[in-house]
Amino acid sequence: MENEELVRKGRKASQLLEDETFNLAINKMENDQLWYFRSTKPEESSKREIAWSMLKAIDNLKIELQKIVDNAKVAQRAIERANK
Repeated sequence: MENEELVRKGRKASQLLEDETFNLAINKMENDQLWYFRSTKPEESSKREIAWSMLKAIDNLKIELQKIVDNAKVAQRAIERANK
């Protein structure tokens, strides 16, 4: 993937991570899963595992978006070096 494309995708990922509506949705999803996890009965381990998996998926989404932002920063520096 070209550096310009990485920078473009990084901007989009950054905008998403900073978007109020996106963050409200992500936070609600996390809170819902935490509530679900905490409200299970001792014998409902499978329900806790599902909630834990959902929490990990949310974390992984945020990590992947941050990776895109970080890769864009590296690509931007490469563009700047090439233009010197």
